[in-house]
Amino acid sequence: MITLALSKGRIFDETLPLLKAAGIEVLEDPEKSRKLILPTNQPDVRVVLVRAT
Repeated sequence: MITLALSKGRIFDETLPLLKAAGIEVLEDPEKSRKLILPTNQPDVRVVLVRAT
């Protein structure tokens, strides 16, 4: 299992196209979901949303 921790905001927005180019798509909209752990289309990859400090 690979877990990618991404900061909300600009970093997350800039990373999504890179992940998509690598064949990894987040299955839930982080703007509408309250989940902090988001599944992807790859069963061994998940994205964790973290808050920048």
